[in-house]
Parts: sequence; C-alpha cells; structure tokens
Amino acid sequence: MVGKGTPSLRATAVAEGLVRTGRAVLPHETAHGFITLSGSAWGRYWISYDGTRLLRGVDFRTAEELQPGFIDAMERAGANPPAVERG
Repeated sequence: MVGKGTPSLRATAVAEGLVRTGRAVLPHETAHGFITLSGSAWGRYWISYDGTRLLRGVDFRTAEELQPGFIDAMERAGANPPAVERG
C-alpha cells in the first residue's frame, strides 16, 4: 500500500540494492509514499514505502512499473552486507 508513514525495511533494501548495483545514486528523497532516487544513467526510480512497487522513468506520470522479480533482486542486493574484498 502506498501512503503516508515511513519506508519499510523492504523499500529501504530495494533502494540500497539500486545504489549498490550502480543503477541509482544517492542522495534519495522521500515524499508522497515513495522513496525517489536518481538513476545513474537517466531518469528516476520511485519505490513505494511498502516496497511492492518500483517505477522508473523521466517523470512519475510516464514512469513504467518494473517486474516483481527485479524488485526481489534489488531487495536481496540491498539487504545483504557488501562483500569484503580480501587482499
């Protein structure tokens, strides 16, 4: 459900996954039930506070909803701590 409140752990993990994979850059904003991030190549991402919807586009009106499998992958990428390189 999109609405007021604060972003869920899932939404936060999806946002972190987008940043860790290089698809988006910080800083992020929160407004109107969405976390928004600038895409590293173009456009923006909108993640619903409950983490069930992820949209990408130049603006919210024309943004396209991304597939649930992609949302799940970004959640996994953001939820797990980054791998530590061993020298």
